Amino acid sequence: MLTIVPVLLAATSAVATPCTAGTWALQASGQTIFRIEISKTPTSTTATWERPEHFETDGERFSRISGPTVRRSARSIKLVNGDVELSFDDPAPGATPDIFRLHCVGAGLLNATYQGTGFEPFDLIRTRAKGAPLGPWDDERSYVRLVTRPTNAEMTAIFEADQADRQAERIDWSIVGPADKNRQTRTEELLSSGALRSGDDFYHAAFIFQHGSVADDYLKAHILAMIATARGNPGAMWIASATLDRYLQSIGKPQVIGTQYKMQKGSSATQEPYDRVLVSDAMRNALHVQSMPEQEQRRQQYTAKALEPQKP
Repeated sequence: MLTIVPVLLAATSAVATPCTAGTWALQASGQTIFRIEISKTPTSTTATWERPEHFETDGERFSRISGPTVRRSARSIKLVNGDVELSFDDPAPGATPDIFRLHCVGAGLLNATYQGTGFEPFDLIRTRAKGAPLGPWDDERSYVRLVTRPTNAEMTAIFEADQADRQAERIDWSIVGPADKNRQTRTEELLSSGALRSGDDFYHAAFIFQHGSVADDYLKAHILAMIATARGNPGAMWIASATLDRYLQSIGKPQVIGTQYKMQKGSSATQEPYDRVLVSDAMRNALHVQSMPEQEQRRQQYTAKALEPQKP
């Protein structure tokens, strides 16, 4: 049986900013997971938080949701740098309070930072469903919240410059090589500062490090491509495959997917060293990579081009 311990409500007329007053919902896969209600009068401000009694989350997915809806009252409400901070007691023995910092984004939208978790801010939308029951939830299902992440314009420009440098029929590596290094340095700065957030950002960054010069560059590119895929860019599966192959070859191991070709004028193109057994064509298809017969056709095309007579 759930026992709700009475707590004091914060009461001050100067706490909640006008944009935070109302009822707000955190939704995932079409279901409301949390609901926060902030009520403001000329003399006081109160806040409540409704949530399932039990759940697990990594900040994007909510799972193992069970139990009745729990309704907690805020023990404190205060302004922090223009944002509203709500603190809710956790009745579990030895637990620390659950603290949310609310930031007004625009009409009908708040960002809620769940303090101490490291999660990206939750998007709370204004709702009229005051008092409506939460759920129902399926404890065997994961509920995924929609996360809107802006794409960094500078990272996009860096990627476009990287690609443009590779469009020429004959690439002047004395120019492109130093430019690649500069792009890599700036991309590392953007990564370190947390300026890259969207799937496209990490997709673009993966290409920059794919064009690095040492094994760690290719390994980092592979990790970036994995993040891009996790953040909603399915096209990043190809660069994830290519960076893995390039990394393996850079440490003296055979590639396993078949994305890497070595070409030299006057010689046949090759994919070696290449372990063709580990990964099946069905797996390559899932990775958006050409099958082995298609790869062989491409290798022959590269060979034909490499064996063309030199133009006078």
